[in-house]
Amino acid sequence: MNTILLSLAFVAMVIGVHRSIEEGDVTGNYWIFMIVLVLYMLYRYRRNKSEDAEKNDKK
Repeated sequence: MNTILLSLAFVAMVIGVHRSIEEGDVTGNYWIFMIVLVLYMLYRYRRNKSEDAEKNDKK
């Protein structure tokens, strides 16, 4: 699941940058970059949660 979240964030970033360059309007594509931010935050949260679980299992 973490790989999927990171991949979706990357793809959304590429799409956002491409649309911003083609349209010349970053503010019109702001919502795409917010989706990137949310996906990346979910990825980091899940990764940190799984790392903490692994540390607790080793104790």
